[in-house]
Amino acid sequence: MDEKKPIIRLMFAKVKEAFFDLSDEEKMEFMRKDRGNLDELGCKFEMIDLRWSTEEWQFVGIEEWPSIEALEKRAKFEKEELQGFRFAEMKTYVGTRESSAEYGKE
Repeated sequence: MDEKKPIIRLMFAKVKEAFFDLSDEEKMEFMRKDRGNLDELGCKFEMIDLRWSTEEWQFVGIEEWPSIEALEKRAKFEKEELQGFRFAEMKTYVGTRESSAEYGKE
């Protein structure tokens, strides 16, 4: 893996009932804490709503991390502080961006 390329994490997520059981204030605090950590670690991200097209996953997150170290810090935060596993089922893939400009060219 090229160390100079940003790290891309593709994350499929389905929200669990435990999240819906939280009060509105608890949900907002969870989201603030989550967003604060993403911003602190330099993550750029987009979320895509899949709920209208499939029941398997509700959302896809496309995250761009400045380094593998930032993503490792994020993983620790998700597990130990945020405890995201309690509130969402997730499947993730990690890789690096490839240029589409060269795709199919000799």
